[in-house]
Amino acid sequence: MALAAISRSLLGFRAKSLGLAEGRRFMSHIQSPSADTPIKWSSNTSELVSRLRDQQKYYATVVIKGRPFTVTANDIIIMDRIKDLELGDLLSLSQVTELGSRDYTIKGQPFVDPSLFNIKATVIEHPDGKLFTVTKKKRRTAHQKVTYHRNHYTMLRVSAITVTKI
Repeated sequence: MALAAISRSLLGFRAKSLGLAEGRRFMSHIQSPSADTPIKWSSNTSELVSRLRDQQKYYATVVIKGRPFTVTANDIIIMDRIKDLELGDLLSLSQVTELGSRDYTIKGQPFVDPSLFNIKATVIEHPDGKLFTVTKKKRRTAHQKVTYHRNHYTMLRVSAITVTKI
């Protein structure tokens, strides 16, 4: 029993480091429907989604590692390094707080239902940032220490944002 609790706590820490813990915590209190039963949307909701689908360009505010990014198709996202990703990996971004176009917007509470959209992103590069020099010095002594620091980033290209038909 203790081993299961430890593994759950480690899994929760890993999910939080990738920015997934908020969604899982939210979904843990709600019984999600099985994959066989489709969600029943009201006629008003399906009409509004169809109006959004008629638009040409979409934008979305996605949350990656706890940080929001407002993106459109073919945008490049520069974010802190994710070590698990390799060049060419295809990601499906599912934590979206806002999805819209010029005329219509869907806002989530806290996230928009992932069955309404499909957002794909590809890892294109793992660049290193510029070199920072950190100097530490003690007064009235000859003690001086110089260290260097370089940030590491991951670049994603948003390949597609689509609103699915309900």
